[in-house]
Amino acid sequence: MRQENKMQIYLIGFMGTGKTSTGIELAKLMNRELLDSDDLIVKKEGKTIPDIFKEAGEEGFRKIETGIFRNLSQDDNNYIISCGGGAPLRSENVSFMKKNGVVVRLTATAETVFKRVKGDTKRPLLQSDDPMKRIIELMSQREDAYSDAADITVSTDGRTPYEVAVRVASALTK
Repeated sequence: MRQENKMQIYLIGFMGTGKTSTGIELAKLMNRELLDSDDLIVKKEGKTIPDIFKEAGEEGFRKIETGIFRNLSQDDNNYIISCGGGAPLRSENVSFMKKNGVVVRLTATAETVFKRVKGDTKRPLLQSDDPMKRIIELMSQREDAYSDAADITVSTDGRTPYEVAVRVASALTK
């Protein structure tokens, strides 16, 4: 793992694990700019994530996402990047992340995730009759990709975003 000060910090994990809220706190702690890969996609495409999924499907969305990670891997700025939950599912995305950065995985139980995301209609993959069942299925399907991509793993269960950010910052300096 790269320990220099010059590196991107990529926050990965399942939806609702606190990537954005932790990223906000980590950016303050480390005096860095936070980017959100989903926000970058929305800005580039001029459409919402649900609209992109509707028009291009998940595969089309993932292609756009890979282009974002390709561009970020060529950027020399020291960003903290909150990644979409599916970003590590493509090995090329992980390669781009590791090219000039460190990958930090945030985890939470399915119950915690459900509490955090229930009722959120902006998450296309959760629009089902049984969102909890869908969360468990997706977490299981993605487990290997997340664990293989991660340089550092931090649990967010029962912790505030600030507490998680402090743990991440500490792990980055070890």
